Amino acid sequence: MNEAWRKVKAFHQAYSVPVSDQPGKLSEERVAKRKKWMEEELDEFAKASTIEDQADAMIDTIYLALGTLVEMGVKPEAVFQIVHEANMSKLWPDGKPRYRETDGKVIKPPGWKDPQPRIREEIRKQKMETTGDPSDEPAGVQKD
Repeated sequence: MNEAWRKVKAFHQAYSVPVSDQPGKLSEERVAKRKKWMEEELDEFAKASTIEDQADAMIDTIYLALGTLVEMGVKPEAVFQIVHEANMSKLWPDGKPRYRETDGKVIKPPGWKDPQPRIREEIRKQKMETTGDPSDEPAGVQKD
């Protein structure tokens, strides 16, 4: 996943799209722009008439999601693994999954562990690697 992130980072650098070399929260303005672009791709996916159009829209959505992480300065591999492990731990005590009746989404069992503390620790680790300071203070202002 970090390889795809590096490719998207190269795109950002080549086209003067914001890049951060250290983890930091995006501004509300950047969040709104990135959200709008991802919604456009999801709309394209919903309207797609072929599998090729659907695949293109999904890859564009992934590209935009990775680009958002590039702007945030967060390398995704370790964070993805943390979220994946949390998702894989959604089996109930009987060893079976449960699904929300309204839409079939897998639901969390009692005692499920939120991945946020591990994500926080990973981002602090990434901050320490890039800045020497693992604090939760903003890493800097993103350029628009």
